[in-house]
Amino acid sequence: MNLVDLAPSQVGIIDELNGDSQFISRLMEMGFSKGRKIRMIYKMPFKGPITIQIRNGMISLRQLDASQISISLDD
Repeated sequence: MNLVDLAPSQVGIIDELNGDSQFISRLMEMGFSKGRKIRMIYKMPFKGPITIQIRNGMISLRQLDASQISISLDD
């Protein structure tokens, strides 16, 4: 399951960051890391950006970038 698959208000746990090393490094600088909880806040229609909450901050990502983040649902 990827980050884009979360519905608004759903919480997931990051399993893996995929992509090239520069992309992974950029995500890690924003607070993304394996095991971190992440909440989907809003999805723009027509493959627009998504807004997620990670730690205490809100981040917007392109759906293409969000599809590189593997997650599992938090129970």
